[in-house]
Amino acid sequence: MKTLSLGYAKLSTKRMALLGILIAMQIILGRFTFGPSYLKFGVTFIIVALIAKWYGPLWGGTMAIFSDYIGNLLNGDAYYFGFTLSAIAGVVIYGLFFYNHERLSWGRIIIATVLVLLIVNTFMNTLWIAQLSGLHDSAALKLLEVRALKQLIMAPIQVILIYTITNNRQLESLKQLVFAD
Repeated sequence: MKTLSLGYAKLSTKRMALLGILIAMQIILGRFTFGPSYLKFGVTFIIVALIAKWYGPLWGGTMAIFSDYIGNLLNGDAYYFGFTLSAIAGVVIYGLFFYNHERLSWGRIIIATVLVLLIVNTFMNTLWIAQLSGLHDSAALKLLEVRALKQLIMAPIQVILIYTITNNRQLESLKQLVFAD
C-alpha cells in the first residue's frame, strides 16, 4: 500500500481518503452556521477535534490550509490568510493535546478547548475581523467583548460535544479499521 510519511505519522491511501471525507464534512458543516458574520455559531470544531486526534498537529495543520482555502472558494468568500492562520493554530492546539491519546480526559479537552476559544476564536479571529472591517479602538474592543461572551457560552457546549464525539466507541472502531497497518 502506498504511504506518505515525511518523517511523521504515515498517511496511507485509506488514511488520506478518510482525511478527505473529514475535510469535506468540515466544509459542508461550515456552511450551516447561524448568526452574523462576526459572531457565527457552528459545529465544525467537532471535525477539527477528530482530525487533530487522529492525524495530529502536522497533518491537521496541513489539512487546515486546504480546508480553509477550498471552503472559501466554494462559499465565494474573500480569502484572508489570517483566518487560515487561525485554522492552523486551532487544529495544532487540539493536536498537541489529543494526538496519540486513545481516550481523552475531561481535563485534556477542557484545557485544549479553552486555549482554542481564547487564543484563536477570541483574540486572533477578532483581530482579523477588526482589520477587515476597519474597526479601531472602542469599536474593536466592543467586538472583543461580544465575541468573548460568545466563547464563554460556547465553552461548556464544545467541551461536552468534543468529549462525546472523540471518545465514541464506533468512531474509534472506524479509526482502528482505517489506521490498522
